[in-house]
Amino acid sequence: MKHYNMFVVALMLLVAAMTACSPNQEKREKETATVTGNAGNFLIIRGHGFSKEKTANKVIFGDVAAHILRAEANYLLVQVPEQKADTVQVVVAVGANTSNAMLFEYNSGRKLVASARDFAGVAY
Repeated sequence: MKHYNMFVVALMLLVAAMTACSPNQEKREKETATVTGNAGNFLIIRGHGFSKEKTANKVIFGDVAAHILRAEANYLLVQVPEQKADTVQVVVAVGANTSNAMLFEYNSGRKLVASARDFAGVAY
């Protein structure tokens, strides 16, 4: 009986290993990330391979270049440019290297991004 139990356990482990390691038969379409926002919003793009020199990086929303506010090796902080289209592709270029595209969807209604009040009484 002990040998039978060991055989059953070994057989179950073999079946589990074979099914867990089988290739995925479903073909997946490439998913493109979509981000929603407004012109003037600040957007952090995370990744790798960016230049720490702001001018060496280019972020293009459709056919309009974004203003890069900060550049680090693993992220870029950009301001979303004005655009007439509803949804545009966004790509990042560093030198001759270009990223895969993500989608940016502009909100239909304009929203107030920031509001300034009288901060004269606030001490820093």
